[in-house]
Amino acid sequence: MLIAYLLAALSLSPADATRLACRIERYPCAEVLAILAVESRGQAVGVHTGHASRKPGRVFWDAAVAARWLRPDICDEHMRGQGDAAGWGPRGVHGNVAAYSVHVLGPCVAAAALDIPLVSAVATIRRLRVLERRYGLRTVAERAEAWRRGVGAARR
Repeated sequence: MLIAYLLAALSLSPADATRLACRIERYPCAEVLAILAVESRGQAVGVHTGHASRKPGRVFWDAAVAARWLRPDICDEHMRGQGDAAGWGPRGVHGNVAAYSVHVLGPCVAAAALDIPLVSAVATIRRLRVLERRYGLRTVAERAEAWRRGVGAARR
């Protein structure tokens, strides 16, 4: 029976998965649903292309390895960043930069995990908390700016 519930949760629509993640993580839904609307219009999506991928995934992967958020030395999934690392840029329904996001889910998580709406929503909430607690971005507007242009841009 537990497997049936898990499979049902993993197959929820992006909006329903977001609402469930907000309940699980005890986080207000409005901000997370707004990110969903902007990043994917609530439609399932994998790797973002076009305007959303201004920087190549390799830029994100290199920075995340330097920060030790990705550990290619101990995780085969993180080794997949070698080459152009396209999959480590923005992806999933909430537009998480995979290289900066998977570490909030566990020590060795593949970038493609963010293509599952429920997993994407959990990562989004956890990253929003990091933006608030670690970087002092207390308002929705500050966190939205960090989501779009990076923490440095939001702190100016």
